[in-house]
Amino acid sequence: MIARPKVGEFMSNVCPRCQRAVRSRVEVRSVQLARTRLVVRDVPVDVCPDCDHMISFAPHAVEQLREAGWAK
Repeated sequence: MIARPKVGEFMSNVCPRCQRAVRSRVEVRSVQLARTRLVVRDVPVDVCPDCDHMISFAPHAVEQLREAGWAK
């Protein structure tokens, strides 16, 4: 079984903006889908603690984003 990161947990990632390895934190944010004006609320994402940049989506958030894309 794959472990799902929970809000507030830390993960190791490389921030594309800072260009270094950071200990990112999982937060819930609103995300705008690319090439659309559609905004999806309450998406769990990894956030860089230094520059506050969204690094990636949590793996279980992909289904939530797919459902929002079908609704448009």
